[in-house]
Amino acid sequence: MNGRGGVAIFFIFLALSIIILLQISSMVQSDRFYERLNRLDDVLKSDVVIRSDESKPKTSAVVDEEYPGDEGDWLIWAFRVEPRTLNPISVDTDIYAIWITIQYIFEPLLIYDYDEVKLKPWLAESYEISEDGLEITFRLRDDIYFSDGMPVTTDDIIFTYKTIINPKVDAANVANQYIDVEKVVKIDERTVKFFMKRPYFKSLENLSFTWSIGILPKHIYQFDDAEDFNKHRSNPVGSGPYVFEKWNVGREVVLRRNENYWGRRPKLKKIVYKFIPNPAACVQALRSGEVDIVIPEPEQFADLVRDEEFNKKFYCLSYWTPWTPFYYIGWNQDTAFFADRRVRLAMTHIINREQIVSQLLEGYGQIVTGSFYINGPQYDSSIEPWPYDLNKARELLDEAGWRDTDGDGIRDKNGVAFRFKFMYSNSSALYNRLARLLKDEAAKVGIEVIPEPCEWSILIGRLNDRKFESMVMGWGGDILQDPYQIWHSSQIGNRGSNYVGFRNQKADAIIEKARRAIDENQRNKLYHQLHQILHEEQPYTFLFTRPTFRLIDRRFKNVIVHKLGLDYLEWYVPKEQQRYK
Repeated sequence: MNGRGGVAIFFIFLALSIIILLQISSMVQSDRFYERLNRLDDVLKSDVVIRSDESKPKTSAVVDEEYPGDEGDWLIWAFRVEPRTLNPISVDTDIYAIWITIQYIFEPLLIYDYDEVKLKPWLAESYEISEDGLEITFRLRDDIYFSDGMPVTTDDIIFTYKTIINPKVDAANVANQYIDVEKVVKIDERTVKFFMKRPYFKSLENLSFTWSIGILPKHIYQFDDAEDFNKHRSNPVGSGPYVFEKWNVGREVVLRRNENYWGRRPKLKKIVYKFIPNPAACVQALRSGEVDIVIPEPEQFADLVRDEEFNKKFYCLSYWTPWTPFYYIGWNQDTAFFADRRVRLAMTHIINREQIVSQLLEGYGQIVTGSFYINGPQYDSSIEPWPYDLNKARELLDEAGWRDTDGDGIRDKNGVAFRFKFMYSNSSALYNRLARLLKDEAAKVGIEVIPEPCEWSILIGRLNDRKFESMVMGWGGDILQDPYQIWHSSQIGNRGSNYVGFRNQKADAIIEKARRAIDENQRNKLYHQLHQILHEEQPYTFLFTRPTFRLIDRRFKNVIVHKLGLDYLEWYVPKEQQRYK
């Protein structure tokens, strides 16, 4: 080894030492909200960058700078389910539709910075908030266009808002976010002002259409009959860096790069979402090069993360963000089985959540007791989970009047046998195993569970129409969490998101009061009260939360795990490794 080589190694070692010290310093200073990000030692093994406050470049609203790397190639996803719609203003919009469209096709006025976790200007160049928080004014950039060349104006903002609140538009899941808006006024082509009836802590985020909507072009989506809008499920048009190319139903959705994009153009020319329901087939497609990114089952991830040969070809990422979902079993309280709180609590007692985490999740998870993000201040960590206790479950069921009166081994009440259906997505191996576990445990206390696997689109439709008895799903989190959508009793009707029919006057009052609480500490105290009510009432059996898992082909570079997760727009593939032209 020559002298220059030794010097080079010394400086590499010195640089790594500095990086490690900075990372440690950042981690010591970070609060619980970010504690679960992967550590630097994992990064050095995987070639993925974990960005701390010290290491990230400063970002701004200026978007004319270039992303690094070579242009070209495609990113091909494996989705196990196919969305019902690509219309962001719809009760049928699910997380898969959001992943396909938001920030890729539809863009908001303000956007969250992936590292600073703060709203920054995007389509809007600036905004103003009055001292009382009741007036919010947005000023649009003068160089923003939809993909068809039409400029983005305040007419499009007003149209988007009025479409959301139109009672004939089937969008109760988002309309609830705008009930405190009094009116919106067009100042000029680039300036719009919203007036609030009362303070609301999420008003800036919601009026920016930040999370799951974006701005819709009026000239494309305008309608006379709301039913025409409700049927607009495909061919989305927005201002984003990608445009919709095609949707081959049952096979794939294809986006191509918007070559006339007003902002910073991504390097990847296409993003393809292939629908592969079987988890094993997804991983096989990744190995063969048919797809580039997979969302694995926990047991798959646990096996593959230990596979050295696999890790040479693919990133195995596990990380936490505010979007991290919690998983639950929902009990439809409009059925004879689950109207009684004692029965719901009994159902929680028969579920061994420790076993679920250790065996079904391979240890990748934590038991939860409520609906808030487990690493956020809204979550009351002092609440202990209800234990696995079959005797307590039997006692509660007896108290509620469910007894085996005819000796057939199944409890009954008023001539109705305690036999119910358990609905879940048939694309999830985890849910299938959970269904078997629930069936076996319920049988021990005299209840018959009938597993009911469904296609995703059918499941979503039945949830919206309340045509189920019990089900298992997950709710994704949010940076600013407002439980109104899933727990307020007003969201039971009109296909709202309170699927299980939870009605509690005290909970309603707390949720409403929290919406007015601009002070975060005051709001979190209220949310702790709500958490306690949910724990006692058990409208859901709160199961667990777990990290986000991703398996990704290593030919993609600039793969960075930010505090808000992965930003696929900044990825690229070196020319010599590109597969598609």
